Amino acid sequence: MEKSKLELKEEFLRKIEDIKNSCESLVAKVGHLQVDLFNHPDKDLEKSLDKLNNDFSNQHVYITELWHAYEDKVAALKG
Repeated sequence: MEKSKLELKEEFLRKIEDIKNSCESLVAKVGHLQVDLFNHPDKDLEKSLDKLNNDFSNQHVYITELWHAYEDKVAALKG
C-alpha cells in the first residue's frame, strides 16, 4: 500500500530530526575532546576542533530551523 502524503512528511520529519540529533552528538563529542585537551594540549588539534565545533554548531542551528519549519508543515497537514 502506498503511503499517504502525511505519512511521507512524517517520515521525512523523523529523518530530519535524526540528522539534527546526529549533529548534536557531534558537537558534544568535539566538546568532550576539547575538554580532554586541557590536560594534554595539542595546539593543532585544538585549532581544528575549534573550527569543527563552530561548523557543527552552525549546521545544528540551520538543521534545527529546517526541522521546526518542516514540523510546522506536518502539523498544518494534520489540521
